[in-house]
Amino acid sequence: MLRTIVCDDERPALELMESILRDTEGVQMVGAYQSVRKAIDRINAGGIDLAFLDIEMPDLNGMEATDAIRVDPKPLIVFATAHPEYAVEAFGLDAIDYILKPIDPHRVAKAVEKADRLHRLIANSEADSDLVQDTPEADEPTMLRIKDAGRYYFIPREDVIWIEAAGDYSLLHTGEKEAAVRRAIKVLEDELPGDQFVRVHRSAIISRAHIREIRMLQKGEAQIILTGDVTVRTSRSYKDVIQTLIDER
Repeated sequence: MLRTIVCDDERPALELMESILRDTEGVQMVGAYQSVRKAIDRINAGGIDLAFLDIEMPDLNGMEATDAIRVDPKPLIVFATAHPEYAVEAFGLDAIDYILKPIDPHRVAKAVEKADRLHRLIANSEADSDLVQDTPEADEPTMLRIKDAGRYYFIPREDVIWIEAAGDYSLLHTGEKEAAVRRAIKVLEDELPGDQFVRVHRSAIISRAHIREIRMLQKGEAQIILTGDVTVRTSRSYKDVIQTLIDER
């Protein structure tokens, strides 16, 4: 069960979201708050796995509130907003999802399903996952070392198909395995070689070698089909990156 709180300064919206979450499988409601500062205090007290935060609130908005979260590890964050333009900034803060108002119970359930999947992966991975750098003499490719349930896995970089943001963690997807490393996606973006990996969304990095097809959509967005028929959708703020990928191929 995901120990969950919700925060919205408007009581009708708060009560609706709380009601939906109580009826959603896999959720254990811990608290519902109109005050964002009280919500932050509860998060920082520990034991919260998932937080639904409204973006537009007085005093502190939902995005500013994330800067005040000090607990380690931070809960997974889902933002709610009536303005889709906030989505780009939300993913910039490594939120795992955002929900547009008016709230749709099916959309909430999808966000919870994603949070549950990410939470399980994170719970099975340990905090000291790191990058193992080759020495100049080494013949092996640079490896990603993952500690999972007491075992170490060494994943060659070329096996990584794409990387998904999950708050303070990133999820590595290969053809055989998913694993969590305790690095925000923006940190991995700086650590991984740009000639092998490229960020195509606030919440996604893909391997250039695993691109199989690029489908252009409206408004500068695109769908990228990767090895294994994995589909990653890009945002319009990365349209120049997508065009570069097309020109290179």
